[in-house]
Amino acid sequence: MSISDVVSTSNNVMNGSKAKIKSTNKMGKNEFLELMVTQLKNQDPLDPMDNKEFISQTAQFTSLEQMSNMNTNMEEFLNMQKLTQVSGLVGKEVKALNEDSGETITGEVEKVKMADSGPKLIINGNEYNMGSVNEILG
Repeated sequence: MSISDVVSTSNNVMNGSKAKIKSTNKMGKNEFLELMVTQLKNQDPLDPMDNKEFISQTAQFTSLEQMSNMNTNMEEFLNMQKLTQVSGLVGKEVKALNEDSGETITGEVEKVKMADSGPKLIINGNEYNMGSVNEILG
């Protein structure tokens, strides 16, 4: 039984019950685990899932979990690398684009702070994205 067979079988089973899986194009680890458990609960006792299939699905789940963890770690690493890069700008005069007004401002980077969207430079008391810096004057 392939993954697409499992998905269609599980969708048929899930539609008949009150349980629902989010209808998105992405399948996360929780949805994959729910799908596998539902398949195990609703399999025919006279014709249970083949051991090779079960091991294959378990390996796919493990692989999905590892890729998810690796992605999270990579995002954290990239954010720290960005923070390290912009921290060298503290005390330096830069030119940056004010995204609201479209004008270029010149000022000293007072400090750098980390936000959800990445590091922010504080120039003349205002926050600017790292990508707003056009020129480093010294």
